Amino acid sequence: MMALREDHTLLLALIWTTCSSFTLGTHELKARIRVKRENGSFLSFGTLSGHKLNNLKLVHDPYSNNIYAGGPHGLYMLNPGETPALKKVSVPIFKPECCGGMPECISSDCGYKISLLKEGRNLNPLFMCGTRDKRTKCCDVNSEHNATGCFELINPTQITQPSLHVGDSLYYTVSTEDHGQPGLYRSSMGKFTWPPPRTTEQRYVTIFGNQGSELLDGKVYSFYMEQNQNQDPETPVWIPRVSQICTADQGGSKSVLQYRWTSMLTARLFCGDEKRHLSYTELLDIVVLEDGEWKNTIIYGLFKNAYTLRAVCFYKMSDIINVFASNNIKDQTETFSSPSPGECVENSRTLSPSLLKFMEKHPEMSQWIKPAQAPLLFMHHHYTHLQVDRVESRTSGNSHHVVLFMALENGNIHKILEQDGDPFIIAEYEPFKSKTHISSMLLNNKTRFFMQKKLFVSSSSDVIQIDPYNCSMYGNDCGSCVMARDPYCGWDLEKCSANKRSLIQDVTHGNHCVCDNDVPTTDEFRDNRDSPISVSQDSKFYLKCPKESQHALYTWDHQGRTMPCVSTDQDCLLLIDSMSQRDEGVYTCIATENGYERTIIRHELQMNTASETRATNVALAGILFLISEICKRCV
Repeated sequence: MMALREDHTLLLALIWTTCSSFTLGTHELKARIRVKRENGSFLSFGTLSGHKLNNLKLVHDPYSNNIYAGGPHGLYMLNPGETPALKKVSVPIFKPECCGGMPECISSDCGYKISLLKEGRNLNPLFMCGTRDKRTKCCDVNSEHNATGCFELINPTQITQPSLHVGDSLYYTVSTEDHGQPGLYRSSMGKFTWPPPRTTEQRYVTIFGNQGSELLDGKVYSFYMEQNQNQDPETPVWIPRVSQICTADQGGSKSVLQYRWTSMLTARLFCGDEKRHLSYTELLDIVVLEDGEWKNTIIYGLFKNAYTLRAVCFYKMSDIINVFASNNIKDQTETFSSPSPGECVENSRTLSPSLLKFMEKHPEMSQWIKPAQAPLLFMHHHYTHLQVDRVESRTSGNSHHVVLFMALENGNIHKILEQDGDPFIIAEYEPFKSKTHISSMLLNNKTRFFMQKKLFVSSSSDVIQIDPYNCSMYGNDCGSCVMARDPYCGWDLEKCSANKRSLIQDVTHGNHCVCDNDVPTTDEFRDNRDSPISVSQDSKFYLKCPKESQHALYTWDHQGRTMPCVSTDQDCLLLIDSMSQRDEGVYTCIATENGYERTIIRHELQMNTASETRATNVALAGILFLISEICKRCV
């Protein structure tokens, strides 16, 4: 028995040491709550066959609720309102060639690989390109999944490459790892425009544009990284850049820049803190929040630096426009009056040879494009993907809040409020059964109905739908709902709800005092006193209290005596070393957050005189189970 007790002491010490490792850090570095797969109301879509889904890209049908998930070797469709499964879709875009034009041919895929996938146009749900035998064909795909309006591309691309439709023109990009000439391409009515020859490695992240109201207003912008040619080890390996071209660009004359861009200007993109000499140069993801007034469009960029630390910077479209309009070009040795370098003209083939030769040298702006405010710095979270949403304020119809959804390397998702340059991690979603790599994220925020917004994430096994409007996870009292600071949610006098009538909320500060006039709910905590727990004399025991907020301080109260808890990732534990009469009574777990005190759970313990050996062994089994649960978080 003595040896057993000594083992228990060691086990308790191990638990204490293990648990303590989870309490390091400050609230600002933690998600306020963790939402696990089993209680997060996530909707999982997997293939009926259980096949792996590699390199999936998620695309929203702009004319329905359907979501497409495509990879080089397959295309799937899901409808959140139907059976939770990915339905295989066949679009045999090479069927006539495979079948020799025979209408009775039933060959389906003809061995092609999907090389580009994007939202449809002209009432078609999808646009896609497929590659077969070094040929790339692109087609609109109608609602019956038949290919229409097909044409061939000269340079194939991979499915992860960004692309853009402006009118009848397809703009698409090629990165160096695709074994082709890197850069921005255009296919328009059978005519092609190519980038100038480059030898440096490039990786494209996104492309977007504005057609404008006049012929010469149209611009297309590409965000990419370029390998630094400076061999100094103190310089960054990658340089983030933005390029601008005119949609009216028709290429140069027969002698200079024929079929190539004549209006392309580039500028360096900066993300960091100049005063602290911090810079983030590897561009991971870009999200564009378009505005009805184009100059008010905001661009969010996710970066990392040489130390793998992450940062989010956002840029105003007006600043980007001003940099490219400044005509302040780096290392410019000759001047041009009109048109100036990069200026949009009606016929670029008539530009002077001197200007075309100047543009052939890849002119770069002297001024860098800098963020509108200090970056959001994330020292302890390795993010890989970014989605951004504007959420209308519940207290003021003329304002909105910005929420970031950021994917972690382990497959979890952070829901983050961006408030005056400070990130507040509202929640951490754990949508997958185990650690995984997220290949794509899509926030379906183009719906007319605010509660139909959904976040979709894909891995190699399935696609998960997350509901941003799930407010039940914040508890059953007004204070907890308000302290969540979730712009999607508010207190409606009965529950934490996404209904627009939920008027009680303070996203800016999470001040629970706005609830002072609210009537509390009757189910504020779990009271287990009606079923006392019987504990054998001299045995060891622990009580468990669920941590509803990672930002709260948890204590146990026993007959007026306050005792600290041992914190794990999900629970607050109270360890009783040897049960005696003084340990009998009611134990209350209390959470304190921002001055708001709330009872989470109550237990009542009673001592009995059952076999000490049996009771101790039961306690030992429980402690061993606890250690195993804790250690799962260590892997």
